[in-house]
Amino acid sequence: MKIVKLAERKKIHKAAELLLNSTDAIALTGAGVSTESGIPDFRGEGGIWEKYKPEIYGSFKAFLKNPKRFWKMAERVAPKLFSADPNPGHIALAELEDMDIVKAVITQNIDELHQKAGSVIVYEVHGNINRFTCFGCRASYTKDQVMRKLKKEKHYPPQCDVCSAPLKPSVVLFGEALPTFEIYQSQALAGNADVMLIAGSSLSVDPIADLPLYTLGNGGKLIIVNDRPTHLDERAEVVIRHKTGMVLPLIVEEIKKIQVSAESGESQIEKD
Repeated sequence: MKIVKLAERKKIHKAAELLLNSTDAIALTGAGVSTESGIPDFRGEGGIWEKYKPEIYGSFKAFLKNPKRFWKMAERVAPKLFSADPNPGHIALAELEDMDIVKAVITQNIDELHQKAGSVIVYEVHGNINRFTCFGCRASYTKDQVMRKLKKEKHYPPQCDVCSAPLKPSVVLFGEALPTFEIYQSQALAGNADVMLIAGSSLSVDPIADLPLYTLGNGGKLIIVNDRPTHLDERAEVVIRHKTGMVLPLIVEEIKKIQVSAESGESQIEKD
């Protein structure tokens, strides 16, 4: 841990202790985790919604009015989403789950990189870019099926084989309701969590921004790893303003050191 300042090392150590001593820790992740895999931010400065105005391209109403226009935008945006690989932050969260420390990941991201990294219990509150649904009969399609249809039929929007209605990615557009099951599960997990690890989220998008309040309301503690301030920084036990791809692996490393130190009876932070 020589590459970070002493103050950050102490915060990383405290975060590791909180997670290691927890019984019901969960993670909440936002765009800051995915941008480190080369995926452009949607809402941030210089993000996708600055180039493609959501009221024209990214709203549910706009899709209903002109699904072809939405799909033309998706054709330009989707390749980066499809080709991205998990980064060290994703892998660290999967390792925390494998260590039975983090019980679940709640994510605002639609890229499925948590699952690609090895996370199993993932609640995607904004949907998933790799699944598609018929707007008419609700038939389900995989990404590969849709890509084959586009290549073969060369038709925008791609249409359902059963009822010819347009297909829509299983992502939540502006003005569209969030998936009920995922929201209820996320609220229940947040309310039961004794530690919530918030990674790469500005906590500015409702109702997901309220999830940490469920944890705080039940006496739980927050760890915030984000390169920009959030409105809950003052209420968090640990705030580390840095890239998640660097900090999360260091937290995992520190947990392992604490475990080894506990076995040998040494204080790792003093040893370093």
